[in-house]
Amino acid sequence: MNLLYLMTEPFGIGGVQSDLLILSEDLCARGHTVWVATTQGVLLPELQARGARFIDIDFHFRDPRKLAVAAARLRRLVREHKIDLVAPQSVRSSMVAYAALRLVPTGYRVASTGKRVPIVTTIHNIHNPRNFQRAALILRRCADFVIFESHYERNRLLAHGLADSRSAVIHSGIDIERLARPSQAAELASRYGLLPGRHLVYGIVARLSEEKGHHYLVDAFADVVQQQPDARLVVIGDGPLLPQVREQVDSLGLSREVIFTGMQRDIASHLALLDVFVLASTRESFPLSAREAMSASRPVIAPRIGGCPEVVEEGVTGLLFEAANVGDLRDKMLHMAQPQVRAVMGAAGHERARRLFSRQSWVDGDEGVYLRWASGAAH
Repeated sequence: MNLLYLMTEPFGIGGVQSDLLILSEDLCARGHTVWVATTQGVLLPELQARGARFIDIDFHFRDPRKLAVAAARLRRLVREHKIDLVAPQSVRSSMVAYAALRLVPTGYRVASTGKRVPIVTTIHNIHNPRNFQRAALILRRCADFVIFESHYERNRLLAHGLADSRSAVIHSGIDIERLARPSQAAELASRYGLLPGRHLVYGIVARLSEEKGHHYLVDAFADVVQQQPDARLVVIGDGPLLPQVREQVDSLGLSREVIFTGMQRDIASHLALLDVFVLASTRESFPLSAREAMSASRPVIAPRIGGCPEVVEEGVTGLLFEAANVGDLRDKMLHMAQPQVRAVMGAAGHERARRLFSRQSWVDGDEGVYLRWASGAAH
């Protein structure tokens, strides 16, 4: 099967990009040819090293002219590379696929079926509530089938008119074996001045942007340190709010207790440093970082929003708090100061991740949908 993924954002750091790295690697290993159309980003060499072929198309249009340009380019590439299935990863790229393959007669048909190229969209998240109804209507017209990563996202769009029969939930998976093999944890602990057995280490892996709520986490941590002087907070990631968060840390006198690592690719070794993983977001769909932390046997504190309750089983694999409530977050962090609580929840989280979020079941699920549509069996 010749499979073409469409992405709106550049191929840099992000959840969709992480998903496509795994899908590309595994689908290529299964004998499929994978193309990814997007713009360049820092992870593009890694994508290509995993076997995917890159096509430079900008789907982040803001006017009809750019949509038409992207659609014309996509139409040519589908024909040129004999694409069997197009898999947009957003509502916007689904619109381009529809414009390219449905609005304008192309004459191109999939060789094995004699039918039009199917459009199978994956929805990772739709942040803006105002877009739910619009997205449901667009996807109903522009996609033959829609894969959702979470029931949370699917239920929202079903409520706004998306057809139930043309969608399904397939949880994106985690490379659990890789996360179980941290290779540089001791070296990193020394670098960051962390003493195992002495320091109680909280940590977050997230882009430093407004919706990730780092400033709430820092405020809550400032209260935690008052009761747990040996607590440390490891902030893993980069982003536009990094200077503001650093300034907040300095103003609270926490420069010794809060460690900024910058962007990191060795997530396994960094997660191994943590006693507790904390997600402080005010908007969230189906957080990859929380599932990775669970895979690494770390208990998770997350906000009670979006798909977080699908990831974290309250009181079993972690704790949920009211988003943007610093006091509630502080209390949950202090509860996790108990070693036995962390051990039990961490083990339960690992088992939940292995049962629900495995890499193989995810790739099997997506591949099964793609093959049914590419073969014409699902039409």
